[in-house]
Amino acid sequence: MLLRFAVGNFLSFKDVTEFRMTAGKMTRHNSHVAVVKNGKRILKGGFIFGANASGKSNLIRAIDFARKSILMGTSIGDCYKKYFRIDNIFKDKPGFFQFDIFTGSHFYSYGFAVSYRNAEIEEEWLYSLDEEEKCIFERGRDKTGKMRVVSEIHFEEEKEKNRFAVYSEDIDKDEMKQKTFLSDMAMRSNKNADYYQSFRDVRNWFSNLRIVYPNSRYLNIYALMRDDEERLTVERLFRYFDTGIESLSRVEKSFDTVFRDVPEDIKISLRESLFESLTKKNIGGAINFNGSYYEFSLRDGELITTEVVSDHGNPNDLFEFKDESDGTKRLFDLLPIYHQAQALADYVIIIDELDRSLHTKATIEFIDRFYKEAHGRNCQLIASTHDSNIFDLDLLRQDEIWLVERMEDHASQLKSLSSYKPRFDKDVGRDYLIGRYGAIPIFNNLAILVDEDGESSGQ
Repeated sequence: MLLRFAVGNFLSFKDVTEFRMTAGKMTRHNSHVAVVKNGKRILKGGFIFGANASGKSNLIRAIDFARKSILMGTSIGDCYKKYFRIDNIFKDKPGFFQFDIFTGSHFYSYGFAVSYRNAEIEEEWLYSLDEEEKCIFERGRDKTGKMRVVSEIHFEEEKEKNRFAVYSEDIDKDEMKQKTFLSDMAMRSNKNADYYQSFRDVRNWFSNLRIVYPNSRYLNIYALMRDDEERLTVERLFRYFDTGIESLSRVEKSFDTVFRDVPEDIKISLRESLFESLTKKNIGGAINFNGSYYEFSLRDGELITTEVVSDHGNPNDLFEFKDESDGTKRLFDLLPIYHQAQALADYVIIIDELDRSLHTKATIEFIDRFYKEAHGRNCQLIASTHDSNIFDLDLLRQDEIWLVERMEDHASQLKSLSSYKPRFDKDVGRDYLIGRYGAIPIFNNLAILVDEDGESSGQ
């Protein structure tokens, strides 16, 4: 679970800014709180409100940038113009990212600093935060400029101690400049050695982190459709949200039928590419084509094309994905989240623009349903939204509500609603709309033309 995320010098976040998921002392909506080791109370939900261009999405992009850097390393392309561009001095300052998390029954603080100019990891650290603070490792430069790793891990076996020393020495090599030591150790270490369990646990936490953007499509829907029990669960959810869908099924179509309007040379190239991926790499996946999604597999050497279709009451005339409403398409992206929340005990799901294409009622039902599905599990839902109707203390705890506002220097400021200390019976949604908490659009005055008779006309 996420306890805290801090970011500095990334897009609109100039100074180090904190987003927290630790629960306050209030007792309302206790089901929204998970109580973990040592009685630590962690929120299951976090909801980010703000005007367009205030920085809501940039907070999510910061988490995603950090996740990709940790798992796959940094690159010049990913680092291009990610600094706070309003002030040129930040071009040469490092980006800062830190996560305090609970995973594997332990509390950890992990972070790194990256140079955007050369896409290199400048510093990196991992601490255990259980009974007392312990440095699992720190990565940084010594007085001579050499990159080094220090650690407080106590190795009882000389062989493991020497192995860690060798891995640590590699940190100054060119191939490690864009890799995190966390991932390198998690992947290279002996899986049976408890010394490295913290590396594996923290890396797995980032690997399990799911981020859904407004244009993310069909997240895991094909995987769910392969299992009858899971398919029935998804069908019940579609009925619960009143989409008109009564059932889902998978239908096979010939490759030539699906791509009949594609030029022959392109169709041949696509077929060859899919065969190579499926035979050599065992990778198929789904393709978005002509408004629908198709999955590919091999059966007895033949390329099989599969599409998920829905029954809206007439089994003789099934709906393709492109036939669904925008709201139903969005639910296709989001509903597999419920399955993931049920399947894993430790899961963090982040959604940019939760309310995208959804009616307010559906958004509220989605949030309420998540808490029901997450009962007894250490799962978290973090989402940005424009919908002021869910800015409601009957639905959310005040410490779950965060406000992002663009300041005069164009930097994003993030504040918790708790810092305003509203009463539980306060109409916070109304106060939000009239600007009491900031984080709402500010419109510049429009020019008013006054004609000779004194009548005004806006333009």
